[in-house]
Amino acid sequence: MDRYVLITGASQGLGREFACQAASRGMNTLLAALPGENLEAVCEKCRGYGVRSVGFELDLTDRESLMDFIDKVNSGYQLSALINNAGTGGSRRFDEVPLGYVDTIMKLNVMATTVLTHELLSNLRRNAPSRILNIASLAAQLATGYKTVYPASKAYIKQFTLGMREEFRHMGISVSLALLGPMPTKQEIIARIERQGAIGRWLSVSPAKAAEICLDGLERGRRIIVPGALNSLSFNLLKIVPDALRSSLMSRSVVKNEIGDGR
Repeated sequence: MDRYVLITGASQGLGREFACQAASRGMNTLLAALPGENLEAVCEKCRGYGVRSVGFELDLTDRESLMDFIDKVNSGYQLSALINNAGTGGSRRFDEVPLGYVDTIMKLNVMATTVLTHELLSNLRRNAPSRILNIASLAAQLATGYKTVYPASKAYIKQFTLGMREEFRHMGISVSLALLGPMPTKQEIIARIERQGAIGRWLSVSPAKAAEICLDGLERGRRIIVPGALNSLSFNLLKIVPDALRSSLMSRSVVKNEIGDGR
């Protein structure tokens, strides 16, 4: 039976690049995205590379829909890889956001990744050697104010991924973590990068380049993948800067460039 790579958040941005580049490397794709995001067009582009591509439209934060999706995957497809790409975040004051905003971040960034990994593990193990790539952010290295629970959710993904890497290696499953820096995907993110000036532009890596680097790292079984030379430098520098200092500097930067005042 044909094997597939499952990619979440595959209709746009980095997820779309993962899908198309995986297909260009000869991989069949199972693509998941929210309804109404023209996922079928991405599937069609993947099929243009001569591979199979199947799309599933669902909200990963809805547990019933998520479990139904998992049942369909496990009953109908053999997985060679899982790329947990879907995620969300933003810069807002914690005391001003509705609880639903926080709940969505936690459900998508933390719970969906965890549940998918748990429930698809037997499928991946059955088809070993296989691979898992979890998408986090350099924000996982930083306790940053005004990012609500986003950095905490990515810190969870970091620790979860690296722990599972040790546990799953005996099953023939290689688990990799991607720590991403700024990426020009949506217009509001592009505007935020521009407000950061030269530093934002230097650290920025295109979705196409990030996907290429991540897929190369995944195929090589890399433990941690940091796309972009300057992002890699930042990752290493953050290890030696005291927590309190880097947290203060990043929080001030968010206020200046994203929140818009100094309160």
